[in-house]
Amino acid sequence: MTVETWALNKQRWGLKGYETKYPDHKRVMNEIMAKGTQKVLGKGWLIRVRPNYYSMTPPGKAKAASLSGFTITSQKRNLLEYEAVAPHIKNTVFEKYCQNPEEPKTWLGASSFLGITRNDPDLLERNLNGINEAIQSALLWMDENKENILYRDDSSQPISRAQLTKLLEFIKVLQVRFKAQFDAIKSKRK
Repeated sequence: MTVETWALNKQRWGLKGYETKYPDHKRVMNEIMAKGTQKVLGKGWLIRVRPNYYSMTPPGKAKAASLSGFTITSQKRNLLEYEAVAPHIKNTVFEKYCQNPEEPKTWLGASSFLGITRNDPDLLERNLNGINEAIQSALLWMDENKENILYRDDSSQPISRAQLTKLLEFIKVLQVRFKAQFDAIKSKRK
């Protein structure tokens, strides 16, 4: 990853004084790993699967497709956007909320939806940012292509603009309904 990043822009990612000869691994990894919502992990584009191993998330693939200089078909980008938001739309906690706005009634349901397995402020922030980034990217694709649905080539249910809007609403509801839990987790940040 470091070498590929350096190859794209040797002046920015090269070792100081030797920019054209060697990559600066620490500079690249700082961009990926540093805490905060503006970094790659914070935006949910990559996920650390174990020490020194990263995997690109569906929102990361969609973002890469939107930024790349390569020509990508609208249909392929539609598929990437679909895959980025589908796990959240099809999540049972969100589906129950769509049927009954009183759901989830406990933090257990909210934390399940958010993928929070421990009270880690960085994990909470990363997962929230990843969900929001996926939704915003999908909505942007819809705007650019004058579409109101995302779809797959197979028989999967299409995802509508209304569902994405409802998902954004759901995230806000969780943050209000479980403010005490969000605040408690965020207070652990050092």
